[in-house]
Parts: sequence; structure tokens; C-alpha cells
Amino acid sequence: MERDRTPAPAGASYSDAVVIDTPGARWVYVAGQTPRAAGPDGVPKDLGGQAERCFEQIESILSRWGATLADLVQITVYLVNLDDYASFAEVRARLVGEMPPASAAVGVASLLDDSLVEIAAVAVTASDR
Repeated sequence: MERDRTPAPAGASYSDAVVIDTPGARWVYVAGQTPRAAGPDGVPKDLGGQAERCFEQIESILSRWGATLADLVQITVYLVNLDDYASFAEVRARLVGEMPPASAAVGVASLLDDSLVEIAAVAVTASDR
């Protein structure tokens, strides 16, 4: 078994992803992603836009390891307002396709940077990708 990682942004004390290669499979564990600002438009104000940004960041991390959103096997979403779940579910359905991963939703009091959503993910691919 081999282990590697994707470093988090400078100064962070965590990894954006930890990758474990086993015979026949590569497991990519992606740290919780919030819709942190990227570019001049800043962070979207609505839950749908924030969820899309989280999935974009997850997709970017996965691509470094030869994986895509279609390889997700599990996600955990943290929502400040569980009434936003339907908006999140619409984004998830549109972005992850016809084989959705196992999923859990957790209501929380607050998230970093006043985010409305945070998403953690696990993907698995063939190790020879």
C-alpha cells in the first residue's frame, strides 16, 4: 500500500487529499471543501452557486490523481441550513451523473468563512490510471 497527498493551500495544516494506492485500486480522500474565493467574483451568495464551487474544487483535486466526479463513492455535505438540502441535491444530481455516490447530509451551526456548504468526498479508481 502506498500513500501520497495533495498539499492544501499555503499555510494550511491539512492536506486537500490523501491518496492510497492498493493492488487494483486508488482511493482518493478529499478534505472538506468550502466555496473559498477564486477570482474577482468572490464567493457565490446562494447555496447552489456555493455547492457548484465546492464540486469544482473537488473535481480539480481529483483530476490530479486521474479521477473524476464519476468516480465518487461517498460524499458528506455539511449545511448551515438543512432547508437548503433540495438546492444542494439538484446540484449534486446534475454534476455527479446517473451513478450517484453514497451521501450523508449534516446540519451544522456554522462553517468557515461564513460558507453555507462544505463537501468532503471519497473517490476510487483503478490503480493503473
